[in-house]
Amino acid sequence: MRFGINLGGGDRRDQSREEGLAARLAKARLAKEMGYHSLWTGAGYLNNDFHAMMLLARVAAEAPGLELGMVALLPLYHPVEAAEQISTLDVISGGRFVLAPALGWRDFQFKAFEVPKNERLSRFREVREVMEKLWNQDRVTHRGRHFHLDDVPGAGAPVQKPHPKVYLAANLERGVLRAAKEADGWLVSSRSTLTTIGVQAPLYREAIKEAGESGKPGYIAAWREVFVADSRQQAIDIVRPQVEWLYKDRAALGHSQELPEADRIDVPFEQVLEGRFIIGSPEECIEEVHKYQEQGVEELILRSQWPGMEGDVTTKSLRLFAEKVMPHFV
Repeated sequence: MRFGINLGGGDRRDQSREEGLAARLAKARLAKEMGYHSLWTGAGYLNNDFHAMMLLARVAAEAPGLELGMVALLPLYHPVEAAEQISTLDVISGGRFVLAPALGWRDFQFKAFEVPKNERLSRFREVREVMEKLWNQDRVTHRGRHFHLDDVPGAGAPVQKPHPKVYLAANLERGVLRAAKEADGWLVSSRSTLTTIGVQAPLYREAIKEAGESGKPGYIAAWREVFVADSRQQAIDIVRPQVEWLYKDRAALGHSQELPEADRIDVPFEQVLEGRFIIGSPEECIEEVHKYQEQGVEELILRSQWPGMEGDVTTKSLRLFAEKVMPHFV
């Protein structure tokens, strides 16, 4: 099994932006030092986070050789800008960039970009289509519903051919099946519970099997909330103030939208932990990681920092995970 680090999550408004960046760069250096496989972030627009593509370009200098992954809300992008930025990151990373396109669902982001939310699926598909043309054609003409290009030059080419690796971020079963048909892998949301993964992973694998030689081998990567300490109670005591604040805040923003009923986050703190958090002593975390391995998850992308938490606290947890948990799986 592979392990990555999720650099994102957002900060609170009263936190120092400089310290927030420093903490992310420290995690990138730790990932390189301790043998993590990848560094990830998401498109946290208007979330007091850092611009995903610019952040990954910066952390690449701290952790050369690691895979760089990004959840991208494609309906909010213009395909020309997205194609140039993504191909640049693929070159910067030496052909190790992973694109995880997502539909998005936060109303305020669509309103801010002046993109009608009811157009998100058609825009998602058209942005992907135009980007692939820009990466693989010398001249591009496109007449679509949302974008029109008239004999323009292609974009700078990525290292990976015909395009960077793609994992589809999906919560619902129809998205999981789409990932099996249209992408190199499926990226599981941090909001999905282990129970839901147990239902959806076999569907994904069956769809991969049905595609046969004409399809792709498939890959399951999961974003997970992780914190390692001397004991489960100590870990919970450390993370509870930040995690409880975050999940209440996200629930208020509508983060339970478009999730299976079992994955709702507008629930008590103790229920938030169930099936989402790998938390406790190293031994307890090893036991939890085995559960994901049994479901066919091939990579866990770990978030150990939540808004308001000091960077050195999360670094200690990630180092302990690398020293005490990872050796049992890599």
